[in-house]
This record gives sequence, structure tokens and C-alpha cells, in this order.
Amino acid sequence: MAGSAARSGEASAGSAAARIVRRPGTLLVDFGAPRRVLSSAVLGGGIGVAHGWLNATVARDYDRLDPAVDLTERAAALGFDGSLVGMLTAVDVDRCEIGERGRARAFATVGVGHALAAAGTRPRAVPTVGTINLLVLVDAPLDDAALAGAAQTAIEAKAQALAAAAVPAANADCHATGTATDAFCIAALPGGGEPFAGPATAIGADIAHAVHRAVLAGARADRADFGPLFEEARR
Repeated sequence: MAGSAARSGEASAGSAAARIVRRPGTLLVDFGAPRRVLSSAVLGGGIGVAHGWLNATVARDYDRLDPAVDLTERAAALGFDGSLVGMLTAVDVDRCEIGERGRARAFATVGVGHALAAAGTRPRAVPTVGTINLLVLVDAPLDDAALAGAAQTAIEAKAQALAAAAVPAANADCHATGTATDAFCIAALPGGGEPFAGPATAIGADIAHAVHRAVLAGARADRADFGPLFEEARR
């Protein structure tokens, strides 16, 4: 099941405590209770505890040198003062796609106009637009190693979705694996006990399918809107 966050309200039973708050240019997922997180985000990155996730749209020429402060201010404007994982994107966050399966729910904003292959030619400059921001709510208490395994599973599923959407890499003769500025967040239930989250496990399979559905829908939509960019990238 996949769908736009703009058409969603309360979270599904798989993440019953979560609440989605939308304002122009801002998407907040309030977890409703603290979750253990592993993230590469500019705000709240690393491993820790968070109460919510904020994804904010910025202009293509965004040049603030304090993005973490910017995100914190945006959250405060929504009345949210809990610990936060925050990400920025040039994609309209109203286009956030949601994929669900079992105990996993994935939120993805997908911009693939400057998609790359991880092992392709290193870009001379990092593009200022085109990124994939990903949140995965996991309704399982993952150990630290399982958090890392969940992240690996999610990123592999993202790459699989880009291949399924036939997104070409600008820096190699193959499908893209992502962009130069992608960010992810795995948000699991507190505690521990689940030691593994690879794709061969039940929880890992849920994560993989939820991410694949969200990213595939987003990539297809972005390609439909900005198709000519892909031909320019190949030249």
C-alpha cells in the first residue's frame, strides 16, 4: 500500500501513536512516544532517541549555514518541542509517499533529477537539488546491530526501487543507487530484543517492502514531472 502523505491523517494501526502534521512546505511525523533512532540527518543524526521527524521543503538556492537551527525553528512554529530528526529537500513535501507492510511504515520524498551511482565517477560538485529523504517507522524494539541492519536493508530497497523505476545514473552507465545528498532515519520502538533486521528476517522484509513501495512511487512521479533532466544528465 502506498499513498501521498498529503492524503493521510492519523497513522495506521502499525504505528498507532504517530501523528502527521502538515503545513505549507513542512511535514512533521510526531511519533507520539520516544523511539530509538539511527539517522544520517543534518539534525538529530547518529544513534539516539527522538520524538519526531521533520521534513522541510527549501528553495533550490537555499544557502543557510545553520540548517539544524532552521529545522528547530520550523518545528517550534508547529508547536513541537521534543527531540527531533530533521531533513531538508527541494522536493515539495506534500508529495511525500508512504509505503506500508506489516510492522514497517516508510515515508519518502523523492527527487531524482541528479541521481548517481555510488561507485560511479565522483561528481565535481554536489548538486543543490535532487535528494531522497526517508523515514522508516519500525514497530519492533531493535538492538543497536539491528538498527544498523535495518538501515542497510532500507538503503538496499531504495536502490532496488530506483532500478525498478529505471532511474539512470548521471555518473555511470547503469541505474542510479541514490543521490549525493540522501538522508535516512530508522525509528524503532524503545528497548531492544530484536537482534537482526536483514531482508531475510520478517521485520527486515517488512522494512524492505515498505521502503520499496514508497521510493518507487516517488521516483516514478518525479520522473514523470522532470523526465528531460534524465536525458540531460546522460550527456
